[in-house]
Amino acid sequence: MQCLVLGGGGWVSDNFAFSLARALSAPFSTVYTKVFPDGESYVRLPREVGSFESVCLVKSLDHPQDKSVVELVLELDALRERGVHDVTLIIPYMAYARQDREFLDGEAVSIRALLRILRGAGARRLYVVEIHKAEPLKYFDGEAVNVSPYEYMARFLEVDADTVIIAPDLGAYGRAERLAKALGVEFDYLVKTRDRVTGEVSYKPKEVNVEGRNVIIVDDIISTGGTIAKSASMLRAAGARRVDVVAAHALLVGDAWSKIVAAGVRRVYAANTVRPQSGSPIIIDAAPAVAEAVRGNR
Repeated sequence: MQCLVLGGGGWVSDNFAFSLARALSAPFSTVYTKVFPDGESYVRLPREVGSFESVCLVKSLDHPQDKSVVELVLELDALRERGVHDVTLIIPYMAYARQDREFLDGEAVSIRALLRILRGAGARRLYVVEIHKAEPLKYFDGEAVNVSPYEYMARFLEVDADTVIIAPDLGAYGRAERLAKALGVEFDYLVKTRDRVTGEVSYKPKEVNVEGRNVIIVDDIISTGGTIAKSASMLRAAGARRVDVVAAHALLVGDAWSKIVAAGVRRVYAANTVRPQSGSPIIIDAAPAVAEAVRGNR
């Protein structure tokens, strides 16, 4: 059964959808979206939707996130009303994923609420690019796949025998491992230490010596840039010759870019899942990685 790849509107979603359609050798179209004067969202499906029983809807929930979520819910509902019941939802950037548990009593678990809404609105299966944590995908009552982009992004990176991949903390260790194995280089993560006399906090690799080596920091999201800037500064102080960064989602909010540059980062590589709000990272098209996952699950 052929799937129509449908861009959900917006520069990021439509470009990602176009690349995905090309990789899948599938037809492509886009949803028309606009905003009413009072701020409410409007969507209209293209006419050709009615000719397909299966649709792959691509919608990145990037900034402004609330607007993107509302548009997506409207699009899913419109598809259901048009009789399209086989909807594969592809979300390059999943907003609200970092509140994945109740840290304080009474907090809303945003990713749980969002996944339940999307399933209820008509999404049959779901592909996301590097969600913050994969475990909450269990709240989507259907097939849900977390696509790692790092193995695909690895082919575009500049590496040599002295390169080492560093995760900024233990939580990102798995990402560093995946990228390092794709590149055939060493990997490690930063650990926090506190001087018992001065109280000064510092970060250093747990085992690997970075002196005189090229370092690539890898993480899922760059938001304010604080974590990356601090990690880069510490690695440079430890003797790293060059520091690059790889991220799935480069939000780069506020002065994030200037922080990262000031910390001595040479290059930032990011997937095309969001439109950065500052700076000029090197963008790598991750749609082929999603296409490979979709083909593998057919």
